[in-house]
Amino acid sequence: MQTDQDKIKVVIVDDEPQSILRLENDLAALEDFEVIATSSSAMSAKTLVMSMQPDVLFIDVEMPGQTGFEVLQSLRDEMPMDLIVVFYSAFNKYMIDALRASAFDFLLKPYQQEELELIVGRIRQKLEGGASSSLGSTASSPESQQNPQDLLGLNSLLGTSGKRLAVQTISGLLMVKPDEVFCCTFDEDTRLWHLRLVNGQIHKLKKQTTAKSVLSLSPSLVQVRQDCIINLDYLISIENYTLRCIFSPPFDQENITVSRRCYKAVKEKLEIL
Repeated sequence: MQTDQDKIKVVIVDDEPQSILRLENDLAALEDFEVIATSSSAMSAKTLVMSMQPDVLFIDVEMPGQTGFEVLQSLRDEMPMDLIVVFYSAFNKYMIDALRASAFDFLLKPYQQEELELIVGRIRQKLEGGASSSLGSTASSPESQQNPQDLLGLNSLLGTSGKRLAVQTISGLLMVKPDEVFCCTFDEDTRLWHLRLVNGQIHKLKKQTTAKSVLSLSPSLVQVRQDCIINLDYLISIENYTLRCIFSPPFDQENITVSRRCYKAVKEKLEIL
């Protein structure tokens, strides 16, 4: 059993008492987490964080007086480098703003238990890999220090197959892993990019999506035609004369060809990989 000193210290800031109570109870059920303070006032959040020195801050986005982003901005020059910040909100429109701010993750309210468990797992992994002597230590190794443009772990979210991607669809925010994406095709009728997942699901991406923005999701994605992007993880070979892509099962019957215009770039990408 862990002592109180070994536990991960958490502060919660939210103007909704019921939201605080639920998150506090869920975290209290974990033997390695301890909620050391809560507040329903954004105005007092800075003083609370500086005085309590938590390992993790869960903070709501929309609050009277100040937003969670404004609170974090006021803390930027004074908060410990290794403070883990998780924004949570009832509105997924703040997801991208959270990715650009000094945050570690984003939790959509009302959250599912498995969503909280995923974030808890990431927090444990972060602290186990980044703390030098104790979970509350403010000293951090060069590997654990994030640069100002990546304080949310954006690169880790988008750059590895084990992490989730935040993808804007016409119906909301979709969280997927890179290896769950098979291809993305542009539909002339709807004038939208359609993201096709390995499980067969197809999601229509928001109207402003471009091929470039799709490709930026993962280094495994490559454009084979003007209207088609594939995941190289499922590509076995490309036929010499037809330029037809041969995929691993269950995609071995797919009829996708590479355009002459894109073939050189695809070959270069394969050589890099």
